[in-house]
Amino acid sequence: MPIDSSLIGASSQPQTFEVTREAVVRFMEATEDPALKSGTAIEFAPPTFPTTFRVRVPGLELDGSKMQLIHGEQQYTYTRKVRIGEKITCVARVADIRERAGKSGPITIVISELTGTDELGQLVFTGHSSTIVREK
Repeated sequence: MPIDSSLIGASSQPQTFEVTREAVVRFMEATEDPALKSGTAIEFAPPTFPTTFRVRVPGLELDGSKMQLIHGEQQYTYTRKVRIGEKITCVARVADIRERAGKSGPITIVISELTGTDELGQLVFTGHSSTIVREK
């Protein structure tokens, strides 16, 4: 089960996502965002919207049918808000892989980083997340 620590530093290819009003509204509905009921125009995506940007790092195989995956933590740092209608280019990177002893056996913690840049190449956000991996 161990995830190869040589993947630390591995990155995805850049992938571009369009931030559509429909996608933002669906996300806000799913998260029961109270801003939907405020009646004000929605110009920006909510702070956790980048979780919808799915970017795969080659070689990092996190398969829920073969292992138990637990979302550990998520954090975003912004230089500005994500605007509806813009295109964001994301790159995912494996920041760290840690092995630990858990109560029910060994666990692996995968720390991932996601950066998002705008069409001018300016950094919009950096996200860090941790996934706890255990054998099934």
